[in-house]
Amino acid sequence: MNLPDTPLERSRRTRERADELGRAADRATDPEHRQRLREKARRLLGEELEGQEGS
Repeated sequence: MNLPDTPLERSRRTRERADELGRAADRATDPEHRQRLREKARRLLGEELEGQEGS
């Protein structure tokens, strides 16, 4: 199944992925792993915001 690749759809998928990473970080027991997951979620959201500013 191909998802439409519109900016709105990409943004939605990015936010969903960041939410998933945040939930995984909440469940993580290793503090270093938790921190890496949170950083990855922040990076994804930051890249999304940069992309929106450029539009």
